[in-house]
Amino acid sequence: MAPISTAITMRIRFYAAICILLSAISVMAQQADPNHGLKHWMTPEEASHRDLIGRGFVETDPPAGIVRNVEEFGPAEGVLVRYPFGIPINLIKEMAEDDTVTTIVGNASNQASVTSQYQSNGVNLAHCKFLIAPTDTYWTRDYGPWYVTYGDKQVGIVDFPYNRPRPNDDDIPKKLATSLGIEWFGMNVIQTGGNYMTDGMGQSASTTLVWEENPGQSHEQIAQKMHDYLGIENYMVVPDPNGTYIDHIDCWGKFLAPDKILIRKVPPTHPQYTLIENTAAFFASSISSYGTPYRVFRVNTPNDEPYTNSFILNKKVFVPIMGNSNDNAALLAYQTAMPGYEILGYLANPSAPWESTDALHCRTHEMADRGMLYIKHMPLLGQVTAQADFEINADIVPFSKQPVYSDSAWVIYKVNSGAWDTLSMVNSAGDHWTASIPGQMEGDTVSYFITAADASGRRQNHPFIGAPDPHVFIIQVFSPPDVTVAPDTLQFETWEDMYHGKKALVRNYSSQPVTINRINTQGTDPFGWYIDPWNIEPPFILNSGDSLILNVKIDLQAGKTDIRCDTLQVSTDASVHNVFLCLDLDLLTGINPGDGTSSEPEVFPNPVQTTATVGFSIEKAGRVKIDVISGTGQVAATIADNNFSKGKHSLTWNAQKLPSGIYLVRFDDGHTVGYTKVLVNR
Repeated sequence: MAPISTAITMRIRFYAAICILLSAISVMAQQADPNHGLKHWMTPEEASHRDLIGRGFVETDPPAGIVRNVEEFGPAEGVLVRYPFGIPINLIKEMAEDDTVTTIVGNASNQASVTSQYQSNGVNLAHCKFLIAPTDTYWTRDYGPWYVTYGDKQVGIVDFPYNRPRPNDDDIPKKLATSLGIEWFGMNVIQTGGNYMTDGMGQSASTTLVWEENPGQSHEQIAQKMHDYLGIENYMVVPDPNGTYIDHIDCWGKFLAPDKILIRKVPPTHPQYTLIENTAAFFASSISSYGTPYRVFRVNTPNDEPYTNSFILNKKVFVPIMGNSNDNAALLAYQTAMPGYEILGYLANPSAPWESTDALHCRTHEMADRGMLYIKHMPLLGQVTAQADFEINADIVPFSKQPVYSDSAWVIYKVNSGAWDTLSMVNSAGDHWTASIPGQMEGDTVSYFITAADASGRRQNHPFIGAPDPHVFIIQVFSPPDVTVAPDTLQFETWEDMYHGKKALVRNYSSQPVTINRINTQGTDPFGWYIDPWNIEPPFILNSGDSLILNVKIDLQAGKTDIRCDTLQVSTDASVHNVFLCLDLDLLTGINPGDGTSSEPEVFPNPVQTTATVGFSIEKAGRVKIDVISGTGQVAATIADNNFSKGKHSLTWNAQKLPSGIYLVRFDDGHTVGYTKVLVNR
């Protein structure tokens, strides 16, 4: 019997070896092509089925009550990844040290295989969960869930039609919501997570890809849905400065905090240099949810390294590195922007290398903490007028629905370089807490953060990292104003506003002459604002009681962005005066009031490379003048200036002599003036 027993044992071992070999071959095959032939871009085969995107998508009612889109840098349970992997195992091991890694697997066999891989690589299995569901690709960022808070301390998932015809990927948010036992909401706006970032306070950003992929909805309708389903009050849609196939915002920018954004930087010789710098200038002059301009941080990507394509998981930041000489500087850029965070660089799997358009952020997705302790606070920042005390207000909201410990809510502050001091916050009503920092001397710098804990065992800070990067304000040194500048905002709402300018009045109210040292806008050239009168060059003297009228105009040829904001600064020896400038081309009135007998001109194609067809119609025969207007308001070309009969007309416009830029085609029949914006782009 012994030989038979030995033979059976050998056979079992042989079959076991075959099974292990086949399993290994299967794993190798999956890792060799983890996305089953699909690419980050839409394949030609998929493009032929573009009409399937969003087909059958069921839009639900929006979440009830006050809705807040949870930010990536907020409190998270963990991260969502997919097997076969697009990220290295050692990265998963690091994420699982402190947070939960939820792995999407196709079946129970895959789960067993992943568990074995995790175990052999030292991954903390106690922090691992699985979602069994078929997938098409590992880009969990693009098709993954968007978390919201709403109603009575509830957390749910907002889903959207994924902008790829990949039904398995598209189903993941709904399946995840079911597995987590939270509500799923369907928002019928074709989207992708790589082209979206939010600050957690009602401001979000995407590239114009979101408009291009939803042609059946107006910009206003898209913004309204972002508001209704995600609580977004200000949806910033900007052109993609990278000029790549993907048009994803995470390829060049990333919110690090409600008032911080990281934007890539390239050398002046890079073909996208000007567009990237214009984008950085746009955010530097835009107002964050804290009511202050964004603090813009830069990371150098001279060889198109994907450093902005990073992932924030609570107090750790995972950065894709390339193994070249620029990596250390990139990690230092993050450390400078995010003091107190652990900054970790990771090389890619050889089978799934990092790309300039597809890296670590694309292949991970945060999972919001469903029981988060959320602190809502509008910080004191910048120059603050001296007061007897400085009231600090916050809503401390326990989504665990466990009580906040009454002795755990503190404002921790210090003055200048002194020691930290602690103030107890008082629960005044509901979730609202308050404390007061004592008044300080003029010129003092006050740093502070808020911290609180609840009965679920959670403790949270505001700002998220706490003491290493606190809120800071300076007690303003009072001095009587030497000059005033009014109004404090110039809103450009018509084409005439741009051409003729809007006026700001500078007046010297003091009893002494004042030297004006500088009049400029903060945006860097070529941002498109310029100021009349040209014949006054600072420095110059403004005598007591005298005034100066500044006329601010816009040069449309200077850039291609549709939304522009900037700050006009008037500087004297004693003060700096700011006037906020804002232009939104989509809000401009296209046709002046008239008798309604004519239409604005239609130009096709637009952008124009060489020639274009200009179409128009008139209800009454008469003289029609069609001019091409440059951004400075000059007539760059005349397409027509003669009599036309009643009806529709079509003219050919040769634009080859015009330099690239943005122009207006102006139609004037003596009754109505109409404008059409045209991009000449060669």
